[in-house]
Parts: sequence; structure tokens; C-alpha cells
Amino acid sequence: MESGYTERNVKALSLPNRTARNIRKTVSVLFLSILAWVIAPNSPAQENSVRFIDANGETIAETPAQRQGEQLYLSVDAVRQVFDPAMTDQYNHPRKRLILKTKDQQIRLQIGHPIVGIDPSGLTHTLPSPPIIIAQQPMLPIAFFTRILPDFYNLEALYNPSLQRVQLRPKGTWTFFARAGDSVNWAIIIDPGHGGADDRGCESSTGLLEKDIVLALAKRLQRISEEQGIKVYLTRQTDTKKTHFERIQVAKRNQGQLFLSLHCNASFSPHEKGIKIYLNNPKGQLRFPSNVQSAPTGQRLKILAQANFLKQSQDFAHALQTELNFLTETPVEMTELPLIALSEAYMPAVVLELGYLSNVEDLEKLSDSKYIANVAQAIVRAFQRHISSINPPVQSTALEQEQ
Repeated sequence: MESGYTERNVKALSLPNRTARNIRKTVSVLFLSILAWVIAPNSPAQENSVRFIDANGETIAETPAQRQGEQLYLSVDAVRQVFDPAMTDQYNHPRKRLILKTKDQQIRLQIGHPIVGIDPSGLTHTLPSPPIIIAQQPMLPIAFFTRILPDFYNLEALYNPSLQRVQLRPKGTWTFFARAGDSVNWAIIIDPGHGGADDRGCESSTGLLEKDIVLALAKRLQRISEEQGIKVYLTRQTDTKKTHFERIQVAKRNQGQLFLSLHCNASFSPHEKGIKIYLNNPKGQLRFPSNVQSAPTGQRLKILAQANFLKQSQDFAHALQTELNFLTETPVEMTELPLIALSEAYMPAVVLELGYLSNVEDLEKLSDSKYIANVAQAIVRAFQRHISSINPPVQSTALEQEQ
């Protein structure tokens, strides 16, 4: 009995001690959590940089940036570096007010508030995130540089957040305007490669099929292009097999002026990656076999006839390369080969390989609907750039402007 009494008392005496230790541990964890929460907003921002490029992909400036959570911020000096060297700024520290003067206008900002005021127009804009203070300096969100400032300089901006890259170009640079009385109707032929049960193209480790990727992109391109006033015909609208002859007939029947064939790549090497552009050039990197001289005259004429469009094909390929380079760290490669697949397309023609389904990085991109949407927008911009280089927008005369 005495032993049991002693054991019960020992247990009774030890319980409060354990409870006290648990309480102390809980309080300690809670204190550290609160401390981390208090310190986090004031912790040093992660250093980055943003590269601003022009319409041709040339660097305008690369400016330091700071990341706070999901938001990217640039200094006031970045406005001078990229937009206006003569811009002046004034910061009222007690009131946390920042004023920028540029282009005979005054931009009013308040630290911690998303509203931007413009004088003397009286217009206001709302930023998705407000200006903040980092290291005792006012910092502006990236949206200020992509949504507000471009309007002051009649520019439009494209922002690639994954690469922290901003492209600036004059508004409507390559927007296609049909001329009054112009009898030429632009028609672009988009050829989604492969199709049908017997021709699936490349296949990824996850089961993603080339024929499905290119068809989905082609349909998206058709919709966006026609919204921009560019007529697009597809060589196949569904998952059906089409012969080379049938594809070329679509181009001829609709009097196509540009032929874009869409494909994906695959390689035994998992390291091969990136977008590739191919042109049909009989004198390209590969050479025809020595017995090509014995080929029928008709076939040789077809190859040479398509080669007559080589310069225009190169021009479009360069436009495509420039626009797609905005989306990727790996530069888009362009190669000229004697491609029989394009030999009967009597118009500028290009093969676009969207990436390698055998590469993990490319597969992740091609599986992402947002990335595919960005690719589609880039291709349409290349269409606009190419069309505008051939049919430049008509400039109104001084008299028309007065009227």
C-alpha cells in the first residue's frame, strides 16, 4: 500500500511539471512565429533585375529590381533609364508622397496606396499593388512600368514575368490596316502537322501527342488572327489524316500568301530543347544526292519555284524568331534545309517546331495552356509584323487629319 501511495503521489507531482514544460514549449513556438511574422515584411527584398527591350529584341536597359513576396518593384531611377532621362522626382517623406514630372505632366503617387493621379488631366489609375518603401527608398511596382508609363509615350508594353522581361514598342506598330479599295485579301494557311489514328506524331512520356498540341494551337491562332482582321485557313480542322497533296491544295484553293506548318520535336537526347524554325532552301545545310540531276523536270521546277519565295520566307521567319524569343531563355534557332514538305507551297513558307516532347522543360511548357496562349499571341504578332512590312498602314494626310 505504501508503495502504491508513493507511486500515485509521484505521478501526481510529475503531471504539473510536464504540463508546465509543454506550456513553455508552446509559448516559445508561438513567440518565434510572431517574431517571424513581424520581421518578414521588413526583411531585405530579394535582388533581381528587369530587362527592357525594343520591338526588335534589342536591350534598352537592364534595371535592378527588388522582389517582395510575389511583387516586383523598381526604383524611381528606372523611369529615367528606360523612358525619360529628363524626368524629375520629388518625395515628401513625412507625407509619403511621390511626384514624378515627365512629358509636361505630373504623376502623383502615395506610398501604400494603389491610386495614381495624373495632372493636369485629372485622370486616375489603379495599380494592382501600391508603391512601397524598401531600404528607405520609394519603389514602384512593375505594373507602373507596363500599364501606366507606356501611355505617356504612346507605347505598348508586353511583360514576361517568368523571364522578367518587358518589350516596349510604338502603339499599333504592326497592326494590319486594310487599305480602302485594296483588292488583295490576306490569307494565311496554318498546317497542323500529322493527324488521324495512324499519324500521331511525337508522343511525350505523359502521353501528350504532337497532333493534338498543334491542332489546338492552330485553332487558337485562327480565332485570334481573325479578330485582328487576318483570314486564316487550316489544312485540317479535326483529328483526321491529311496527305501532303491535300494540305497543299488547301493553300492553293484559298490563294494563301503565307504557309505556316506546326510541329513538335523529339530526340533520343533528353537535353535537346527549344523552339526551332525551318525554311525550305534547296541550297541549305543539306545537299541533294548526286543523282538529283536525273529527277523529272517537273519536280525540279516545283522545288525551284518555291525557292523564289525564299527572301519572303526568311523575312517572316525573322519576325517569328523575334516574337518567340520574347517567351524563352533558349534562343529560337533558324535553319534552312531543302524541305520537300514545303516544296509545292508556292508562297512564303515556314515550319515551326514548338519544342521537344522528349525534354522535361519543353514538355512542361507545352502542357501549360497559358504558355500555349502566349505562343499564339507571339505568332499573331509575327503575322502582323510581316503583313505590315509588305502592306504598311496608310498614313493620313494633313488635310485628312484636319477634316
